[in-house]
Amino acid sequence: MRTLGKVAVLAGVVAAQAGEKTRFEPRPATEYAHRQTVEKVTIAVEPFEDREEMKQAFGKTDPGKWGVLPVLLVLANDTDRALHLANMRVQLITASGQKADSIPGDEVEKPRPTGRHSPFPVPSPIPGGIPRPGKGQSKSMEIAAREFVAPMAAPRGTVHGFFFFRVGKAAERLADSRLYITGIRDARTGQELFYFEIALGGDSGKRGRN
Repeated sequence: MRTLGKVAVLAGVVAAQAGEKTRFEPRPATEYAHRQTVEKVTIAVEPFEDREEMKQAFGKTDPGKWGVLPVLLVLANDTDRALHLANMRVQLITASGQKADSIPGDEVEKPRPTGRHSPFPVPSPIPGGIPRPGKGQSKSMEIAAREFVAPMAAPRGTVHGFFFFRVGKAAERLADSRLYITGIRDARTGQELFYFEIALGGDSGKRGRN
């Protein structure tokens, strides 16, 4: 019995250590360079391009090899009202005015669309095209665990997660780009409150209201 107890304890320690390696916790919204505060609601965004950042957030899964840019979004609701986020829309807008909606997590590991359906018509990031998932493969556990899925932001609460944009390997397309965020509503009245426009580099985000 003592042996079994020791095995159980050891298994628990190993599991805890494994959890520590895969845990990802963002910083408070106010600590990110790319952020905007409107009426006590702060949204911070951070594009993940560095390989080490990718590894910290997604482990062995590398969205970059699929031509996908993950952007972390942290929303801090410092008001006394709940916010409805189910219809929140996040778009990436380049310096040239190209717009791309975020893609669902289960599309990260799918081939890049081409032609008029591709918001960023760039060459495939790797020879032979973007790899396809294996038979029966869906979005990875890492993608599923990190994707932004919060339907609400509670009063005085913070929510976070990643949005994914198919941009290929053309990093220069991110220069002077920004995120345009709409569809945040007061959960009680249903009124759309405001939009956010946050630069991913250079000048700080612009403030706006619908």
